[in-house]
Amino acid sequence: MSEQTRPQPRTAPAGVTDPLLWRLAADVAQAHQPDRTGRCDNLLCDRQEWPCEAASNARRALEMSGLAAEELPGPPRAESESSLPALPHRRSRTAEAA
Repeated sequence: MSEQTRPQPRTAPAGVTDPLLWRLAADVAQAHQPDRTGRCDNLLCDRQEWPCEAASNARRALEMSGLAAEELPGPPRAESESSLPALPHRRSRTAEAA
């Protein structure tokens, strides 16, 4: 694996009691982001409505790792959006192809 494709190590934020769970959940959350149409951009999800099951499970694992809900990473959301927590932002395949 080249240095360019090797994942960068993540450092768990303060307050995390299970760093391994946090790192795994953060990776899954990053891989399962919504595209512009509101569907999961991950190939394994086959364009399921977001949040897909994997994104929901990753969010729950992030919470179980010791982070309070308000400390979870995620892009800013409009007030009108649902109460589901936001996940870390990732560039979509659609944006990269353009």
